[in-house]
Amino acid sequence: MFFVHFYMGHKKSLRRHIELVNSLGFDAFAFNLKGGNINPMDLIKKIKLPDSPISSKGALGIKNIYADQIEHMLNEISGDKIVFAFSNLGISTIQALAQRSCSDIKALICDSGPSNRLVESALNLAKVQFGISNTLLRYSFLPLFIAFWDPYLHQQAHDHLKQFPQGFPLLSIRGWKDQLIPANSIDEVFDRHEHLLWEKVSLPEAEHLKGLKDFPKEYTQGLNQFLNRYFPLKPT
Repeated sequence: MFFVHFYMGHKKSLRRHIELVNSLGFDAFAFNLKGGNINPMDLIKKIKLPDSPISSKGALGIKNIYADQIEHMLNEISGDKIVFAFSNLGISTIQALAQRSCSDIKALICDSGPSNRLVESALNLAKVQFGISNTLLRYSFLPLFIAFWDPYLHQQAHDHLKQFPQGFPLLSIRGWKDQLIPANSIDEVFDRHEHLLWEKVSLPEAEHLKGLKDFPKEYTQGLNQFLNRYFPLKPT
């Protein structure tokens, strides 16, 4: 199981999830993304942009730099992999998988995302994560964040998903009380791609990234059912 942490997170943030997949019989690999975990409010204070806003493939935005790093790490880990991504880093993960033609990737699991409504996500992030309650200030924050994150507004996600193989298994875990990435915006990412075998685990009372912490029984049951359907472990 190959883990990709959420924005402004780190591999230690995924301890619960790693322990869970270990308990279900899967090995786990996690790593820290570099160079992008910058609070955009710090950029405003320092009046400067990240040192490397362009990916190795010439695309502008931290989302694309993350995709490069994820692709590189996938290349470094041999053998078949199930990828487990969180929040809007799922967009970078989808891009990385497409860049590799999903080679040796057997499934994708996404928790609390992603969304291709980047404007909505950025405004929600400014309010919920950075505490900007004033509407005018949130909209002032918007151009900087979009330039910093992805000027293409996540619209390339559909082209990337079209490159996934027929019958590719995909699980979307979401909370209905997610104030950052609502469940319907996640559905918009996957609904049109009928070649994917995608399914949902819906947690009606869960908030953003809190499904396993607050509803461990329901979360574990949904994840385990998906894994057993496609990857039944042989008895030892």
